[in-house]
Amino acid sequence: MARSTTRVSITRKVKRSPSQRRGFSNRERRKPKMNSNPDICHVCGMPSDPAVANVEYHKMYFYFCSEQCRETFLENPGLYAAKSAAEQKEILKRRTLHLAEAPAPEVAELLISYLRDLMGVKEVTVEGERLHISYNLLQVTEAQIEEALTEAGLQLDDSWRERLRRAWVHDTEEIELKNLSAQPSSCCNKPPPGSSK
Repeated sequence: MARSTTRVSITRKVKRSPSQRRGFSNRERRKPKMNSNPDICHVCGMPSDPAVANVEYHKMYFYFCSEQCRETFLENPGLYAAKSAAEQKEILKRRTLHLAEAPAPEVAELLISYLRDLMGVKEVTVEGERLHISYNLLQVTEAQIEEALTEAGLQLDDSWRERLRRAWVHDTEEIELKNLSAQPSSCCNKPPPGSSK
């Protein structure tokens, strides 16, 4: 009696990652979307400047157009690294800053052009000792605007009321940016036990 031999080939099914299924090996994996275009500033969306140092955050590299955008990113990196950062267009704020004295008309014109050069500043007007300014909170804060004013040689009103108001604005802007960068808790999407829907 002749024995019939049947050859069975056993193939091992290897699980492949999504990048391998798309034709990328482990070494050739695509970088995350935020890294894919180093030519774009991750804070304001303008072309990045190679002279400004990039920042590594959670194994991702972020590029910036100016030192101001880099500082803004470093204050709240979670806000700009999150997926919702692209969805957030702008948060407009309108503030009135009181100067120690009214600037001369020539100085006021120079001040307006200087502040408009800051990223995120939309509108600037000077009326006597009052400086009215509109800006995008995601790109610049009042503290950075005040710093730019002192660098320009202008003094802000130093009365206790104005110092208190500025400190309150700094805190509220910082809290608003921290809240925007916070990840939503997963428990908030679930109804409490015992509730009926």
